[in-house]
Amino acid sequence: MNLTDEIIEEIKNLSSLLLEPKEISILVGIDTKKFLFEIEQQKGPVYKAYFKGKTETKKAIHENVIKMAKHGSPQAEELAKEFIFKQHLAEKRARK
Repeated sequence: MNLTDEIIEEIKNLSSLLLEPKEISILVGIDTKKFLFEIEQQKGPVYKAYFKGKTETKKAIHENVIKMAKHGSPQAEELAKEFIFKQHLAEKRARK
């Protein structure tokens, strides 16, 4: 899929808003099936832009939750525990 740098950047920006792939493809004007295929392949500039956008937002959310947990928020502490558990599971999967 040959897309301009501007469209790749827009994919990253829309992904950072946690929009669904179908929504992103419609907004940038590309074929939904081709876009989904690019994401499923987990390589190339389309996938990297999509993954980077959503991961940057996830990072920002995690930073806020950890900050709130360190200040004693019970809800944030529970979320932080979930983050730790998910990270632990991912580490185990990576070792296999």
